[in-house]
Amino acid sequence: AALFRQYLTGKGFTEIHTPKIISAASEGGANVFQVSYFKGNAYLAQSPLFYKQLAICADIERVFTVGAVFRAEDSNTHRHLCEFVGLDIEMAFKEHYHEVLTVIGEMFLSMFKGLQTQYATEIDTVYKQFPAEPFKFIEPALRLEWPEAIRMLREADVEIGD
Repeated sequence: AALFRQYLTGKGFTEIHTPKIISAASEGGANVFQVSYFKGNAYLAQSPLFYKQLAICADIERVFTVGAVFRAEDSNTHRHLCEFVGLDIEMAFKEHYHEVLTVIGEMFLSMFKGLQTQYATEIDTVYKQFPAEPFKFIEPALRLEWPEAIRMLREADVEIGD
């Protein structure tokens, strides 16, 4: 989360902290953890989206949050997450949604470079136990337009409609 925060605060984003215990189920009320809360009930938050959107409406045009997210999805797999730390951003754009894509692409590049430079020792330790090819990424971040993506899929013999 440190690299995430570092990039976003450097780009003028404001970190917000959203409630994790809420009075009503969010996102339609499905798949929530209900908890006993004093003499009533409360719910563990599924998403910080509502609060990020409120911040945008209050003219805080670039916000992010790092925090616990709870999903009460009944799944019995070892890869299922009922609780995780979410890294969420929300931003207004002036002219085109490509402004958002640019920020996201640059954010990932910044984080990937930071992992290579600031966490090289930790990555080497993981590679000793789990040998793998070094992680590669391109600069600038790849951005495909829809027609180009469809063409590439078809060239790879993926069946896809129009």
